[in-house]
Amino acid sequence: MRWLPVALMSTVLLSAAACEHPTRDAESSTRETQSYPVSKRYWDPRYSFGSLRNWDRIYSVRKVARGEGPASAMPRNLLGTPPADIEGYMRENRVTGLLVLHDGVIRLERYAHGSDETSLFTSFSSAKSVVSTLIGRALHDGLIESVHDPIDRYVPALRDSAYSGVPIEAILQMSSGIDFWEDYDSDRSDAVVLWVETADRHATSTHDLLLTYDRDTQPYEEFNYKGADTEALGWLLKEVSGMTLAEYASEALWQPLGMEADGSWTIDGTDAAATEIAHAGLNARLRDYGRIGLLMANDGVWGDVRLLPEGWVRQATVPSSDQVREGQLYPGYPLGYQYQWWVLPGGEGVFTSEGILGQFIYVDPASSLVVVQTAAWTDWWIDRAEMEFYRLCERFAEILADS
Repeated sequence: MRWLPVALMSTVLLSAAACEHPTRDAESSTRETQSYPVSKRYWDPRYSFGSLRNWDRIYSVRKVARGEGPASAMPRNLLGTPPADIEGYMRENRVTGLLVLHDGVIRLERYAHGSDETSLFTSFSSAKSVVSTLIGRALHDGLIESVHDPIDRYVPALRDSAYSGVPIEAILQMSSGIDFWEDYDSDRSDAVVLWVETADRHATSTHDLLLTYDRDTQPYEEFNYKGADTEALGWLLKEVSGMTLAEYASEALWQPLGMEADGSWTIDGTDAAATEIAHAGLNARLRDYGRIGLLMANDGVWGDVRLLPEGWVRQATVPSSDQVREGQLYPGYPLGYQYQWWVLPGGEGVFTSEGILGQFIYVDPASSLVVVQTAAWTDWWIDRAEMEFYRLCERFAEILADS
């Protein structure tokens, strides 16, 4: 539901030598590879623990630079009595990282299955929410005038495509009307082809693929979750900023937020002309994902500097059209959607990013709560595990309100 299976053709386990990380000595790299092997079959539970934090050993990436200077402060005041079953929750759901922030303070931080505070975790579709946040920053920077503008006003190459005349807002809502088949278990689906032909094979660019799609509905008519729409937003950001997506993410988020480490973004080639794969390619440390959550929890203000337009967070996280309202996305599914963020029901302003295999950035502004989870679930999406995560976040909100 949340993203796509990837690289289905590639089954070769990477050797220890091929997996050597440039910042680690050979002995420690070999030892980790033996304990947590890395493979392009990263979704396979045998390989997922090692693979999801070693993305640059599998795919080509471009650095998202943190810049110079110290990391922004993230004080610690750990909970004396976290939920009693937290260890069982992490074990059952194969959680590799769990971070709880309250009022900007770390109240819980745990790592498991070989991960630690230096691990760069791949985001999968949580990258979509970061792209949305970059759209907000581009609006704040005056690079985009309005989300109601058609995207081809800023990306002339899309004027002869099915995206011609489609409002940026409709694309943010996954309601562009573009015909896109999202079937994770078919290697013929648009979702799988998009990943395999770009990230895996470097056979074509994401931009070229966007020009091949047709339209099957009118904008805003139907919610249809698809990586293509986020790729169009990534192209938009590249055009208006004059930078690569990784460069703009560095300038717009990584540097002003004082991230503690460089991130990286998966690209569709190996040279300077390669394009970032916007919908699923971001990698970052757990606490740096937390900083993005804190920016959203603080209405787009970091310290005393506004980075996002006033009112953007609410605009980006409160469904404004019928097709994306809570309970309308899929039969029996309670969440809603807005600008590449999922919206929890109840009208309390809680929203989250979601990525396959259990990745979340959960934000509850009213409770000053941000919860980040990285995991290696045994299936693309597990409804039970999703709802367990939300219940855990609600318990943290209750515990912290009483502390």
